[in-house]
Amino acid sequence: MARIEIGAALGSGFTLIRRQPGAVLLWGLVYLALGAAHVGLLGPFYLALYSQIAAAARLGADASPQAMNALMPRMMAMQGWNWLLSLAGVFVSAILYCATFRAILHPEQKRFGYLRVGATELLLFVLWIAVYIVFAIALVVVALVVVLIIAALIAMHAVAVGVIVGVLAAVTALIVVVWIALRFSMVGPMMVSDGKFHLFESWTLTRGHAATLFIVAICLVAILVVAEVVIVGILFAAGITVMAVASGGWTHLSSFFDRSPAAIVAGIAPALILIAIILTPLIGCYFAIVGAPWARAYLDLTEPEPAAVAA
Repeated sequence: MARIEIGAALGSGFTLIRRQPGAVLLWGLVYLALGAAHVGLLGPFYLALYSQIAAAARLGADASPQAMNALMPRMMAMQGWNWLLSLAGVFVSAILYCATFRAILHPEQKRFGYLRVGATELLLFVLWIAVYIVFAIALVVVALVVVLIIAALIAMHAVAVGVIVGVLAAVTALIVVVWIALRFSMVGPMMVSDGKFHLFESWTLTRGHAATLFIVAICLVAILVVAEVVIVGILFAAGITVMAVASGGWTHLSSFFDRSPAAIVAGIAPALILIAIILTPLIGCYFAIVGAPWARAYLDLTEPEPAAVAA
């Protein structure tokens, strides 16, 4: 029976970063471009919204209802753009994860940093949207059933039992979701491997390997948590330092956000540029570290047995 090498899977992302730093940097630039589009499209909305709210606050409470009514069209437009940009983010993520899988499964296809926009990427994007919809519907149905059961228990004065049922239901739901996600975790690598749509083949391939895949997932979460704590600390320190300089010193930092929106944007612009420079390679590394282990696990599961090779 094929066996997933946990160490090789976890180390595959770091090996990929060392082997293809240019491709990893390109992945970060692609995601940064999406972030820049987000800021460029929604930035003016947020600035105008902030200005109107600040003006309404200066006019007093009597003007608040009228001000909020005037803001509603702008807020609805922002919500629409947010939905579109969220879908764009999912599609870009599908492209980048496919590039990560391709770098492991087809290292010879290095043109354009392994990036492609084709049927595989579109299928993965559509599949993710479908999974999200199914998950949301299932969550609502299960939550409604559990709430009704708990309400009935509370009505019968069995509050403690209701609490226990709620906790057990939440834990069970989490275990089931994680288990299903692990069983379908090979879908992306399988589609990148041969360019065909796969779904239930992943369920068959991962049979008996859910525990190993869970260990890989837990280790990845631990790596990301530690990295996030360090990176957020660095970014926070860099941002605060830039704002302190823009404010004229640490003693004036508290008055930084008392400025006009335009002045605030001008003040934080250097911090945003610095953060973008720091984040670009880190985002590419994120996709490599998170995506590569699943492609490596797929290779382990599809490698022929030594006895079969010898034969």
